[in-house]
Amino acid sequence: MRRSKKLLSLVMAMLMAFSLMAVTAAAYDAGHEHDCAVCSEEGIQPRIPAKICYSCQVEMTYVHGGTQYKFVCPKCGQDTDWMDIK
Repeated sequence: MRRSKKLLSLVMAMLMAFSLMAVTAAAYDAGHEHDCAVCSEEGIQPRIPAKICYSCQVEMTYVHGGTQYKFVCPKCGQDTDWMDIK
């Protein structure tokens, strides 16, 4: 019984050590230059938050103009002031 517990604790410790090494190795970037179309940061846009209309409880859509945006309710027509994209 005592020997099986020691063996089980050794196996569990090895499993934990290997999993930590695998996570560290997966997080290592290895010098990737991010020049491919998928990784390019020029195409990443800031996330526009969602907003619920306070009068009719419908999700509002956003309208953007340059560096500003505002929310407009498609059902009742309520809108917000223009806000800057940060």
